[in-house]
Amino acid sequence: MVRCKKMMLARLTLLLPLAVAFTVTAPRAAPPCGVPRRGASILGAAKKGFGAKVKAKRPPSRDSVKAKPSTRDGRGGGGGAPVVQLDDDVRLALDALDEAGGGVEAYLNPALFADPATLRDVGARLRAGDVVVLKDAFRDEFAQAVHAELAADTVDWALNEAYFADGYHHRHHNAYDARAWSARLRRALGVFADERTRAFIGELAGRDCAGDATGAPSWYKAGDHSLPHTDWVGQRTVAYVWHLSKGWRPEWGGALYWAGADHAVATHPASFNTLVLFCVTTTSAHFVTTVSPHHEGKRLTFNGWWQSAWLPSEADAELDAVLADEARGDKVTHAQLQAIADVLADPWQNIDAARRERLDGQREALMRRLFPRGARAGVEA
Repeated sequence: MVRCKKMMLARLTLLLPLAVAFTVTAPRAAPPCGVPRRGASILGAAKKGFGAKVKAKRPPSRDSVKAKPSTRDGRGGGGGAPVVQLDDDVRLALDALDEAGGGVEAYLNPALFADPATLRDVGARLRAGDVVVLKDAFRDEFAQAVHAELAADTVDWALNEAYFADGYHHRHHNAYDARAWSARLRRALGVFADERTRAFIGELAGRDCAGDATGAPSWYKAGDHSLPHTDWVGQRTVAYVWHLSKGWRPEWGGALYWAGADHAVATHPASFNTLVLFCVTTTSAHFVTTVSPHHEGKRLTFNGWWQSAWLPSEADAELDAVLADEARGDKVTHAQLQAIADVLADPWQNIDAARRERLDGQREALMRRLFPRGARAGVEA
């Protein structure tokens, strides 16, 4: 899940608060195909079972489906790898979802949130720094379609590995170039990057997610792993890992280990259609266990981050507000903290002496809270 050296330097603050994973499992029965009305908030939609059902259409004949594959954005055309042909029932259900529009709220499994209290609990857990694990997270047709794309032999996988003198290293395979993806994979990223999705996740987690959303496929092969790290780099605020591994067994490795949890409940094996969420901070330490050479199948995920849109400047009153409020200061991104250091270290910034002294003191207090052992995690300060 890491790509740059600063990420490696931001790995692990050892004084971690105890965090217990929160797991939500949907009822096994498949829910009816329904989506919230266009523009509806997921918080409101959850109270109504995620809105009304999609009006059923008369299914075309099997021959006509094969003769006229969809070329709309999201399931065909536009360059890149060809889309995988789906069973008619899956394809038609996916058509209904896409035509209804909306962000992630249209694609989540409504059975997860039949009780509105569940969504409130998810938000509370995220804000408290816990990892949240949502099993059967998305509608089955969406999960089956994206899994088919990741499992196809047309994905342009590339080895991503790095080894550092301090002992940190990671090794896994990714497909970062979206231009080479199928249109259906690009559509999947569009669901996570949708403005409505970013607004919902920001409201749920209490973080700024108005910036760019990123995401890409990952394949952990035999020997692949990722040592402890936090994801605290750049503007990342909330991380997501959508597991799409069919028939995966825990003894094959590739599990997410949440370092802030009690060891008995810290391991979350790879699985199918499970969504993992956590807020990115200096203490969001986790790692991925080594995949066994004896495994079968593919350990696949689609994962990425929602990010903040705010960067501080000397003329921005928000800079003063963030540094004065411990709760807000403790949520700063790596890029924001670096920008604060740069602004206050620059004598050419138009900051009067009294304000500079106050901001310097507040910034030092923030650094002590974020790094109680003195580690700077790559921040030039």
